[in-house]
Amino acid sequence: MNLDKICHRLEEAKNGRANWDTIFQQIAERVLPQAADFTSIRTNGERRTELMFDATAALASQKAVAAIASFIWPSNQRYQKLTVSDKSLAKVHSVKAYMDTLTDVLFEARYSPRAAFEAQMGEAGLQFFVFGTGLMFVEDNLRGRALRYKSLHLAQTYIVEGASGAVDTVFRCWPWSLRQIEERFPGKLPEKYRGRLETNPDFVIDVAQVVMPRTDYDPGRPGYMGWPWASCYFIPDDKAILEEGGFRSWPFGVMRYMTSPGEVYGRSPAWLALSDIRVLNTMKRTLLQAAQKVVDPPLLLPEDGVLQPFSLNPGSLNFGGVDDQGRQLVHPLVSNARVDIGIDLMDKEREIIGSAFMLDVFRALVENPQMTATQTLELMQERAMLVSPIGGRIESEGLGPITEREIELLTHAGQLPEMPPELIEAQGEYRIEYTSPMRRAMRASDGIAITRTFEAVLPMSQADPAVLDAFDIPASARELAEINGMPAKLLRDPKAIKAMQDQRAQAQEMQSLVEAAPAVSQAAANLTKFQAAGGIPQL
Repeated sequence: MNLDKICHRLEEAKNGRANWDTIFQQIAERVLPQAADFTSIRTNGERRTELMFDATAALASQKAVAAIASFIWPSNQRYQKLTVSDKSLAKVHSVKAYMDTLTDVLFEARYSPRAAFEAQMGEAGLQFFVFGTGLMFVEDNLRGRALRYKSLHLAQTYIVEGASGAVDTVFRCWPWSLRQIEERFPGKLPEKYRGRLETNPDFVIDVAQVVMPRTDYDPGRPGYMGWPWASCYFIPDDKAILEEGGFRSWPFGVMRYMTSPGEVYGRSPAWLALSDIRVLNTMKRTLLQAAQKVVDPPLLLPEDGVLQPFSLNPGSLNFGGVDDQGRQLVHPLVSNARVDIGIDLMDKEREIIGSAFMLDVFRALVENPQMTATQTLELMQERAMLVSPIGGRIESEGLGPITEREIELLTHAGQLPEMPPELIEAQGEYRIEYTSPMRRAMRASDGIAITRTFEAVLPMSQADPAVLDAFDIPASARELAEINGMPAKLLRDPKAIKAMQDQRAQAQEMQSLVEAAPAVSQAAANLTKFQAAGGIPQL
């Protein structure tokens, strides 16, 4: 691996993001102070809220993440599932049941206590809304026995796109002590640090990692040299390699809120509303100063200084504060500051910032709890159309690559169930289908059409039952169950349904024969009596 070339690419990535870092720093100082490390080095425990006089944007970003998480990756339900690309194969019940089981295994690994997916995805989502780019790293933990997720700080991460427009190179840079480096890469420290490791093991230097496509990729080569993604840990300042390796699958999810032509990093709601955020903070600071003057105004004292010293403490006695006629010699300075106007202007800025973070999109669901189920579905569908561009980015650049990485790790760890024969013949091809509340809300129109149609038709069927002959009711019920996200394992196999129908038909036929038996017996007895009385001759 050519380390000189890698270090050169790292420097180019840093230099190419200089303008971005300036804006990222301004945003972080006012919206996410704990991440304000782009252009200045902060010490641990240092106060970072000097420029944040108003927390509207910070709170709006957290609310936006919570809303989007509940709409796109809610932890209390399956928001994606695995299925097959072949539509005819997807209808095979054993294949559908296997894919549901595979989805269950995937979510169990993802939400394992050791994986920390929910917390790390929340942090990545917060950077997604604040900076416009959120990164997740999925690594194999404990040699395949668990997955581990890590949200990467954008200030320490640099991304590069490939020819297709997708991110295919990631640089990570972070400070590490000599003791940590020796623990992670034993015996790999350069000779110049050996003596300091003994005397000052907590001395910190910069460590970097690059993950990029392997230029000499050959799947027939042994070990990591036969994997498509190359990885290298190194010390940039010393151009020293700590470890070379690779990945069988792309280990990152790089979510970008909105990209402009020719730009690699995303632009966020905080970026779009940065002017309003800065104005709001300036207005808040000015309003506080004006309000302080109103509440605790400066005092006007006589020039001769007869009141010196003058105390403003409660219960204090200030001799000479009135003249011989009892008139007050000390007066507050009335500034006539209109604090109420400042509050109104600030409220308007807060509305703009809230709209930038799309809080008004979700507010209607909270403000109208009395809506019917159909009205809720219609409103959710409307909101889903507004959120779908953001959700599409998160799914295609975040959840999609993360899922593929998870499947690869679980496959090599032997934690996936055995495939049914039909899927083995299809070489195990799969695709990811998203079933989040956003996707279900977008598909809600089909469910609404089904329910409304039967609501209108059922009263008509009471007058003429033949009306229902126009509908395949079992198929409609199955379609409605799929729209609502009902697991396939809770639906009966069509073969089992056919067997039940045949059994039911046989039971009805037997019941008809049993019910007809008395009448047949009576008819036979009457016929016998009739013949005995000289009626129809016996044949």
